[in-house]
Amino acid sequence: MPPPPYAAWFQTVARFSPHDWQRALGEATRCEHRLLRIPTGFGKTAGVVLPWLYHRVLREDLGWPTRLVFCFPMRTLVEQTEADIKAWIERSRLSVAVHVLMGGVEAQRWELAPEQPAILLGTQDMLLSRAMNRGYGTGRAWWPWPFGLVSLDALWVFDEIQLMDAGLATSAQLAAFRDHDATARRRLRPSHAWWMSATLQPWWLETVDFRGQVAALDEQAVRIPEAERQGGLWEVSKSIELGDATAEADVAKLALEMHRPGTLSLVVVNQVQRAVDLFQALDDRCHERKGKMRVRRPGAPELKLVHSRFRGAERAQWRHDFLSRAASHPEKLPSEGRIIIATQVVEAGVDVSARLLITDLAPWSSLVQRFGRCARYEGESGAIVVLGKTKTAAPYAEAELDAAAEAIAKLARSAGDASPRAVDAFEQACAPELLGRLYRYTPAHILRRRDVDDLFDTTPDLTGSDLDVGRYIRSGEDRDVRVFWRSVDPASRTLSREQVGRVHRAELCPVPVRELRDFVRADRGGRPAFTLDYVLGAYIRVDEVDRIPPGSTLLLPSSAGGYTADLGWNPKASAEVVPVVPPAEPAERAALRLDQSAEAAEDDSLSHAAWKNIATHGRETAEQLRDIATALRLPERLAELLELAARWHDAGKAHAVFQDAIRQDARAKAGEVGQRRDLAKAPDGAWTGNGYPTRPGFRHELASVLALFSLLRRANPRHAALLGGCAELLAALGEPLSAAPPEDAIDESHPLARELAGLSDEELNLVAFLVCAHHGKVRTAWTSTPLDQRAGHGDIHGVRDRDALEPFALAAAQGDAQVPSLTLSLELAALGVGARYGVSWSERVAGLLEAWGPFTLAYLEALLRAADVRASMDATS
Repeated sequence: MPPPPYAAWFQTVARFSPHDWQRALGEATRCEHRLLRIPTGFGKTAGVVLPWLYHRVLREDLGWPTRLVFCFPMRTLVEQTEADIKAWIERSRLSVAVHVLMGGVEAQRWELAPEQPAILLGTQDMLLSRAMNRGYGTGRAWWPWPFGLVSLDALWVFDEIQLMDAGLATSAQLAAFRDHDATARRRLRPSHAWWMSATLQPWWLETVDFRGQVAALDEQAVRIPEAERQGGLWEVSKSIELGDATAEADVAKLALEMHRPGTLSLVVVNQVQRAVDLFQALDDRCHERKGKMRVRRPGAPELKLVHSRFRGAERAQWRHDFLSRAASHPEKLPSEGRIIIATQVVEAGVDVSARLLITDLAPWSSLVQRFGRCARYEGESGAIVVLGKTKTAAPYAEAELDAAAEAIAKLARSAGDASPRAVDAFEQACAPELLGRLYRYTPAHILRRRDVDDLFDTTPDLTGSDLDVGRYIRSGEDRDVRVFWRSVDPASRTLSREQVGRVHRAELCPVPVRELRDFVRADRGGRPAFTLDYVLGAYIRVDEVDRIPPGSTLLLPSSAGGYTADLGWNPKASAEVVPVVPPAEPAERAALRLDQSAEAAEDDSLSHAAWKNIATHGRETAEQLRDIATALRLPERLAELLELAARWHDAGKAHAVFQDAIRQDARAKAGEVGQRRDLAKAPDGAWTGNGYPTRPGFRHELASVLALFSLLRRANPRHAALLGGCAELLAALGEPLSAAPPEDAIDESHPLARELAGLSDEELNLVAFLVCAHHGKVRTAWTSTPLDQRAGHGDIHGVRDRDALEPFALAAAQGDAQVPSLTLSLELAALGVGARYGVSWSERVAGLLEAWGPFTLAYLEALLRAADVRASMDATS
């Protein structure tokens, strides 16, 4: 049955008729980059979400990306957008998962279903860090998985781009790099970006690598035609005047004088501390007497404070209590009315309509957004007061505020109104010189292609100096970390993950990294911060606070203070912080295992599942990958390579170190299956529970890829991926070839050897990389870890040169095949060309990056990882 016409479907789902621009956008069947300049209040969210829902989900058009990635510029309330989208999905009767990325444990893992349509909502910190392979709030081993899935098969929607700072330039650069790879390399699935704002200026996107596309995008930009800019919301009256008050006490006095009972007033200021001070000044004026005798003045309005430095638990309550259209309806307001004191967080994603708006002077684009929170709905009227310049321009530049002050003065004199029509007419008549100053954009840092290629490598830096991507997300010193509080001993040096427990997004509080450093220093060690160490798999005390990178998640003892539920993050607060009680609904077991595994180098908790041998698990993983590849219509040859990697990915679990980690008494109780020495999975209670004491940091995936090369060498040492590609070079260097001894040779008719021998050198390297990278812990570089170095045996990830694998069964294309005993060699870890395997591992990865590009390579990693986990959840034995 064909889908209904878009306009009729839109009205059913959104419950209002689409504007002409919404209808035109939804009726366009081709998905491509787009610019949207649509005023606040004209349905931008519905206008961009519903076309994707209609084409990708209802029409099942694979020309549209599978994931919609909705990126907000700041720590605003995404709950309102989430609620709207879920309501539309419910009315559409379609099945689409909606995920909010805010750090902490997620109830479900969207990464497990790469072929299923999904909507991701998050801030640019969360989403752009994932787009650069440095996902904030996740374990290191997790980074490549979402990186692949937001880089390919994703439609990015960037909302309120005037607020994105350096992130806007980064979004354009990433789009350019993805476009280049889709053309010059291999395009498996589409990826596009839509940028939207009421004040969008095309030149903001003219970055070094994207500028060539901007003129064409501007020509096709989605705008409301001038003839249609009248009536309705365009005519809403918003008087505007300039105010002299700047001190918090004076602004509080002005707000109370202009506020009217039974209405909503909104006061927006530029700094969190100023918002807190203003809230306290207003609170003092709304009370009389002091101490225990302090009481609320009769008729005093209700006061609410909103800024970005609150925990998720407090923020989640705002929408229900006061920060939504329903909660701000006149019938829901107290008889005295309500005054909300806020920072920039209300500029995007907040659907409230105030009768009175008092705002600090801010850049013009921010002021236009703030105007949209006054008299927001048709038929309303309101008043706006723009305050004078404060002592500090931060977080803005003086030049931005000077240009805005000039424009506001002209607008107040000429129109005395800040309705959408008046603002639009003002900009139309604005001198080009002033318009250029109003919309000036000069990002301090530009992401370049070399940066993206370098970021593909996620190997831990032994000095702790990982590349900081924060400068490509936000500029200045106010980049954030996320902190949470727990009742732990502040004198501790280390805390186990079991002591701390899982971290939920409801307990995370964004804090400027500069303020956190000062907070930890202030008490001479009495306020320690703890961070989760990837190598040790435990929380360790941070001794060098200056090296805390933006995007980190840190634990503070409850006794350290620093937070109150009414004011949010407050470095001066000394009272003990009450930890957040996690929500009653627990995360899925799979989500918990995935988080736990990604947090520590040695953690192998994904192997904790129903009893299963290597061949069975490999076959089931291949079947899952086949389902994914079929749903996405990937090329048949690529699907075959993915299946081959799936069947080989756990071969290294035949290593004695892995098998010995399963307790003998548990094996005995399991019967016949427990006696096998080729187990890939065993239940929770079957493990020794202390990692791999004889080989700390052991990674079976490295053993898997070494086994693959060992088998191919024994069958065909002169394969193009081995010595066949460099025999002449080795001869010229006088290096003798190292062929397998005759007694070790394997006939190429062996099912597994035949499959490997039939691959080209690039195909073999791709399969090997996917096998190696399927946990995100061993990928581009093979080097000894700190755990190896402490053991002092020259191991790499717990694997030692000349280690042996005893014979075991592995899934072949048809049935299972017996793998003979294999000797593992670490020669591939050396630089240059080796006499056994030819070119080094690092050179092979470099070749794959050149051929496939980082986005597609990570995407293929993600598909195998999803299939692996899904197969692990099957109970087959």
